Amino acid sequence: MWKRITGYLAVLILVIYLYFMYDETVISGILVLTVLYPICAGTFLLLVRKKISAELDRVPPVGEKGKRIRSGATVRSSSRTVSVRCEVLISVRNRISGRKIRRRYQGVLAPGQTETFWCESSSEFCGNMEVELESVRICDMFGIFYINRSVRSRASVKIMPELRLMPLEITRAVREFRTDSDEYSGEKKGDDPSELFQVREYRVQDSVRDIHWKLSAKEEELMVKEHGLPLGCSVLVWIDLPEKETSAAGFSKLLETAASLSVSLAEQRCIHLAAWYEEKNERIGMRRVKDEKSAWEMIWQLTEIEPYRDPARKQICFEDTFRGHEFAATVTIDGQGVLRKNGEIPELLRL
Repeated sequence: MWKRITGYLAVLILVIYLYFMYDETVISGILVLTVLYPICAGTFLLLVRKKISAELDRVPPVGEKGKRIRSGATVRSSSRTVSVRCEVLISVRNRISGRKIRRRYQGVLAPGQTETFWCESSSEFCGNMEVELESVRICDMFGIFYINRSVRSRASVKIMPELRLMPLEITRAVREFRTDSDEYSGEKKGDDPSELFQVREYRVQDSVRDIHWKLSAKEEELMVKEHGLPLGCSVLVWIDLPEKETSAAGFSKLLETAASLSVSLAEQRCIHLAAWYEEKNERIGMRRVKDEKSAWEMIWQLTEIEPYRDPARKQICFEDTFRGHEFAATVTIDGQGVLRKNGEIPELLRL
């Protein structure tokens, strides 16, 4: 604004100088127009300000790291008589690093016209990228004076990590680890007497305690009950995100590691529990993962988590949440995306 006002004052001084140097009617008219221009421009801007509306309505919900992302801001003019010059201010910010990039786009709206201003950006990190339409600048006919119309329309784009299967080994101890669950396998039998898997004919090696006496009497032959296999989480994937150790690059690496680990475990049918500390809500967030779909749902949720500041409070909340729960193995992923088992970085993850 100051550069434009300085330019206007320079023109005004020049016209005044010419007015006193030359006795010409044309220069007198130009001086009058130059003096009255700010008043006319201000009146024009106040009248058309309410006729301009804008929103950030064309933002993709998902993007890829390093790929181009197009976000569109739609500006509408309800004026039926005059065209309006405008500039839109769009910012793109990484939620973890806080780094923000602002860009301006100019255009002219004809009476009753709607125009979309496209902002192209990309992110070198995974995570949550926030796109915001901060304001719309309405300019006068010559672009000297303007008035801002605050909008503050926001949207987020989740930059998802690239999937890379991780080499790992699932031991028999993990596969046969028994935990409580409300969900039972439809493919394998187990040893939970509270759930019935199927009923079949009696075999010599079967226990007498498993005989279904009522059905046996009805079928006139011995029938045996097979118990259900609870599909509990045998592995805990702990996402540790302290604020002092977290960076945008580290958080991006964390998402990539968590996605690779979770999908790799799901590929081997190892049901696991992903958990993290939510300081704002003072609770442990959890997501049960049993297949690739639930793994990506977990990563989608992870993009929203925030680093914590109080490690002591985190530890208390962790102990209260998992008191009485047992896991066959626990894997930790820190704020730099480093994976550890029992405090050590394994060359080959063996669970």
